[in-house]
Amino acid sequence: MLDMLAAPLRLSIRRASAVLLAGCPWLLITPSASALENLALKLPVADITITAKVSELSSPDALWAGSSDLAELNRATDGNYARIIQELFDTPLPKPPADGIPDAPMAQEIEVLLKQLIDVDPGNTQVITRDPVQAGLKVAVARGGPLTLLSLLQSIPGKSITIRLDRAMPFIRRRARDAQEIDQLIEGLAKLPAAPADQLRAGAQAIQTSLVKVPVPGSSEILEVTVVRPQGAPTLPAVVISHGLWDAPESFLGWAQHLASHGAPVFLPRHSGSDINEQAAMLAGHAPPPDPKEFLRRPMDVRAVLDALDAGAIPQAKGITSRQATFIGHSWGATTALQLAGARSLPAQVWQACGVLNNPNSNISWVLQCTFLKAATDSSMADGRIARLVAVSPPQGLVFAAGLGDLSIPVMLVSGSRDWVVPTRPEALVPYGKYPKGISPLVLVEGGTHFNLPAKASSNGGPLRALLLSWVQGKGLDKAAAVADPNGLGLRLVAQP
Repeated sequence: MLDMLAAPLRLSIRRASAVLLAGCPWLLITPSASALENLALKLPVADITITAKVSELSSPDALWAGSSDLAELNRATDGNYARIIQELFDTPLPKPPADGIPDAPMAQEIEVLLKQLIDVDPGNTQVITRDPVQAGLKVAVARGGPLTLLSLLQSIPGKSITIRLDRAMPFIRRRARDAQEIDQLIEGLAKLPAAPADQLRAGAQAIQTSLVKVPVPGSSEILEVTVVRPQGAPTLPAVVISHGLWDAPESFLGWAQHLASHGAPVFLPRHSGSDINEQAAMLAGHAPPPDPKEFLRRPMDVRAVLDALDAGAIPQAKGITSRQATFIGHSWGATTALQLAGARSLPAQVWQACGVLNNPNSNISWVLQCTFLKAATDSSMADGRIARLVAVSPPQGLVFAAGLGDLSIPVMLVSGSRDWVVPTRPEALVPYGKYPKGISPLVLVEGGTHFNLPAKASSNGGPLRALLLSWVQGKGLDKAAAVADPNGLGLRLVAQP
């Protein structure tokens, strides 16, 4: 091994280690037919491979006593390499749900994480997609012990996986730092009280669901809209729910069903080009981003729904108008909500960061926000028919860096404390300080991720159901508001700076 390193690179083992710790290499893991077993450290500056075994990563002692090239390199550097390796592979992953069974939202979250850290061979692209990730999670949880990056990789079958240390270590350290900061913040915030039982359970009204087609003015597009409404006369204003990037209305039918059972007619447009199976890949930079013009088309989709209501063009919504409507958006849909509330994309110095590779201040959502800027306009897209909004996990810190002061109606901002995709500090706490004072609350969901806040059909409506219902009913939100699910995730009200 020493000769192999010295001849092509003129580096000693210590110099090679310094290059590694500076962020140049990646780890190539090659499993057996059943699971990942062997590991190799590969330097991109030359055709050099340093072999290792996944079993050697179980502890610093295991690596110190190992027989691989990586173990030899670790001994030659007095154990320095072991500390870096353990920091990465001992990274704790999100805890499974209360029943101990990893669910689809958890698999989505881990998929996004892995795609930040891992490259896969072209012929092995399915190894870290949702189904094998969820299967690997189930195996890792069943084994017992802490759920870590190492225990997960030991449970996922595949041919080869490349872990990029140049991306992995900064990402993991930033995530750990942000999580600690949010945990400290949560400690100083009182939980919002539990909602009354009648707000948590389904309402008295039977509901009906239908699919309609709505033309989009000024284009040839026909918008598909899911309508979920009470069978009797609505007692609450109309609600429009907008899904995120490559998601679909189906992910939010639990919200819609809960609101409709309490009297609200709900309309869920399907934004063209959306596909839930592609979301994680794009956010991690492994798939092409959407057409930037979609940033401007989405508000037009919402306006098409409101126009159709006012024109009586939806037979299933006879007598329902857009007057005093509530708009609810998740992820990109929440960015659309902010546009419709008057947020503008005013030029800002931070936009220059989109051209900086490995910018230390970036987060996963910048992959999407940087595409927005190509179509961004400093004009207001506010729609006066919307009375209030809910923005759940919106990418906003970059695209609206200088334009959030123009929000003209109440916006309830919601962020999950464990959201890796649209993290709380840069995409909720910092932007919230720029919101107009006194009209828009920020709710921090303890343990909330980017994927466990929405609710699909036949659910109980998810952890936000009473909070959303209260807002749709026109109620305000203060520290005494009883809107939390006592059996769900804690809700914390954040004071505006």
